[in-house]
Amino acid sequence: MPRLRTKLKLIIFLLPLLLLVLYLSNVVLNQQKIGVSVRISDLGQVVVAEIDGDSWANGQLQQGDILTAINGEAAADYELVQKYKVIERAETLDVIRKGNEGEAARLHFIVEGRISNWSLILHLVFPSVSLLLFLVFSFQVYYRQKHDRAANILILFFLSTGLSYFSSTASGLVDPVGRITLGWSFSLLPVFFAHFMREYLARYKEDFISLICLRVLYFMACVAGSIVTLSALTDYSMLLMESKVLLVFFSSTNVWIVCKLIAKYYKHRTGELQVLFKFTLTGHVLAFLPFLLFYSVPELWGVPVVPAEISAVFLFAIPVVYFYLFMTRRLFDIDFVLNRFLYYTAISFIPAVLIIGLMVGILKQSQYTWLKWVQIFLVVYFILTVFLFAKEFIDFRLRRSFLKESYNFQGSIERFSKQVSRVMKISDLEQVLVREIRAILPVRELVFLKLTYDQETGYHSLTGTERLKPEIVRSLQERALHPAVGELIALPQGVGLVIGHYRMTHELLWIDDKDNHTSLNLDERTWLQTVAHYCGIVYENLYLIEGLIEDLEAQMKDQQDVPSWVLRLIFTLSENERRRLAADLHDAALQDQLIWYRKLEALMLDYPMKDELWKQLELIKEGLLDVIHQIRQTCNELRPPLLNEMGLIEALEQLFAEERLRSNYSISLQTNMTSIELNDSQILAVYRIVQELLRNAGKHAQATDIQIELEQRGEQVFFHYKDNGRGLELSKLQDSFRHMGISGIKERVRSLDGEVSFFSELNKGFEVRLMFPLVPTSRNGEGGDSDDHHLAG
Repeated sequence: MPRLRTKLKLIIFLLPLLLLVLYLSNVVLNQQKIGVSVRISDLGQVVVAEIDGDSWANGQLQQGDILTAINGEAAADYELVQKYKVIERAETLDVIRKGNEGEAARLHFIVEGRISNWSLILHLVFPSVSLLLFLVFSFQVYYRQKHDRAANILILFFLSTGLSYFSSTASGLVDPVGRITLGWSFSLLPVFFAHFMREYLARYKEDFISLICLRVLYFMACVAGSIVTLSALTDYSMLLMESKVLLVFFSSTNVWIVCKLIAKYYKHRTGELQVLFKFTLTGHVLAFLPFLLFYSVPELWGVPVVPAEISAVFLFAIPVVYFYLFMTRRLFDIDFVLNRFLYYTAISFIPAVLIIGLMVGILKQSQYTWLKWVQIFLVVYFILTVFLFAKEFIDFRLRRSFLKESYNFQGSIERFSKQVSRVMKISDLEQVLVREIRAILPVRELVFLKLTYDQETGYHSLTGTERLKPEIVRSLQERALHPAVGELIALPQGVGLVIGHYRMTHELLWIDDKDNHTSLNLDERTWLQTVAHYCGIVYENLYLIEGLIEDLEAQMKDQQDVPSWVLRLIFTLSENERRRLAADLHDAALQDQLIWYRKLEALMLDYPMKDELWKQLELIKEGLLDVIHQIRQTCNELRPPLLNEMGLIEALEQLFAEERLRSNYSISLQTNMTSIELNDSQILAVYRIVQELLRNAGKHAQATDIQIELEQRGEQVFFHYKDNGRGLELSKLQDSFRHMGISGIKERVRSLDGEVSFFSELNKGFEVRLMFPLVPTSRNGEGGDSDDHHLAG
């Protein structure tokens, strides 16, 4: 039953509209436009006053011709002459034309001929397509938002715009139905717009026009429409009056609407509605300004700059803009459009002036018409080529001033690329990405998703959708079947960005709508796609690392011993982290401690204070010095200064000197390796082994004498450590938490493809002997590299 009612309403609505369209189309097709305005002379003669250039009379009649008869009756008695001072719908004309010598010639004209192709396109095809487009808009709005009051008013606005344009030609032919249709639709058009804005802004709790003012506008529109109707249906001659009333009402109402939009934009210039009012204001000005400036206002003085049919084309911007606004609930990024429009308008001015100037000079030539067009082509071609070549330099100089946001995107990409280069985990990558997007785009929410393809079932599963609306999830599942990294997926709300792909899994990021309700502009889309490609590379690398770790874990389960190249990789990564930590401690904590120490020292010197307070501050000062010393010592242990630059022997000597100051044991070193160069991983391994042995000697062994030998024996490096500490039973030595230092030494030696032996008894000291090749070799087909420099970050 409801469907039947809906269909009945549509039939009742469409049938009269269809009949009206057919009638007006028949008028345009079968009625020749004569295009003559006449005046009544003092002698009562009907004289041709003006001739429209695009009409039958152009080339047939002349200004000053005296019309004696129209359709066989006296011209002064013709209905349209008396009423509108025009001779439309005439079939025959009898004319007296005076010659140059004063002689008079009697002429008889038969108005015939078919409408020209250009007139057919301009006066029937364009209006028909426009009306059909507005009908489609109206049906779309009705079926999606038929219970919305603003939607119903928007439909009336669409129909009034389409009917105004479609009936303008029939009205110009002085057809009564065409004039009535144009009068009512044209007068109601700005009122419907004001009414729509009132209803639409009510959802934002913003008032656009009061109810009393709206009723006044409707009353004035009805008055204007009634004047046109009376003029068309009665014998009263009100052609000039009705035209003036319509144009004055239409122009003044639209000027008032523009002023209201400007006031609203100024009021909300820093709020969320700023973009909405800027968007509506720009659309309104774009639509109505050409019509007002080039036809409506000049027509009041009888000198229109361009025909109404041409200037009215701009009016289509309003329905299109508000259809997009109402249906998508999003706005164009108007700043993006305006900035580029101003920029390209500015740089196009000079070449346009040059082209016009040179064309005028060429066209003044009177000979060789075909040569003129060749010259014009060459001139335009040359100027455009030079302009496009110069545009690169113009962009470099001026683009920054007009398009400042482009450089924000460039700086963001540079900053983001540096940040992701230090990312080690997927969670860190996602945090960096969210932080960068929020810094550039005013988005409400971001959600990470995983789209996984199941080869057995052939379906895609989407995870992480708990915070998304069901329609967004459905749209993603329908559209994101095999997306590429960097692809933007349009959704009912926000967009989906593909940021990673590994095997059968796609990483997606759902980006909510921007706070200002604008859609993503071209620069923002390009920036997001670029950032997504960076993320895609990092995602792939991180997944590869995770896969490598899984493979290593599986291999380690199958084998008793961990491959030496894996140990080298682990120790190299560990040293990289030590270096970063040491740098962070030195550049942050240590410098802050030094600053506070100096401030405290300056405070104690500059201000007098009691002895008790002085002593307390002195204790704090000494405590700060201790903390500074501990941080500096920790930094040195994490990353020995100038280890590679000084060489292993010099670094060990410095280490021994520091240990002698902190401990009660003596250290002696015997070596023949002063001229032998080890690679970085070998130097670090030996240094760390010595550090661990000295630490063990001080904390556990209670040794007083330590002897170390470091020698080269052929292609092997031999290391021997011996102390006189309390020792331990080797039979009880296990790779447990208690002996992590000994276990670490074993792993270090294995990473060098070396061998290690421990010798000890209770109260008889502790001894270590190890040997490794000068150049690490691969064992048991494990792989690896002779130099681990490539593993350093």
